[in-house]
Amino acid sequence: MYKNDPNAPSDLTWASYDTEMLKIKQLYGVGGEYEITFKITPYYRAHITYGEDIIVVSTDGKVIDYTHVKTYPKEPIEK
Repeated sequence: MYKNDPNAPSDLTWASYDTEMLKIKQLYGVGGEYEITFKITPYYRAHITYGEDIIVVSTDGKVIDYTHVKTYPKEPIEK
């Protein structure tokens, strides 16, 4: 999503400690794989939030689904 956003800051990142786990879904019964749904909030500079996203990953680290929820206006840089 953000690679196609001309307003996205170049230093956009996200922090694992600021990630919310929304759901864990067991796929194949006991001992099987899981899907884990996270809400992440990408930020730039001193943790200025730029958006909200929902990402679903498997326990082997593959991205299953990605949904961009919201983009926040970019804060002007004060001089």
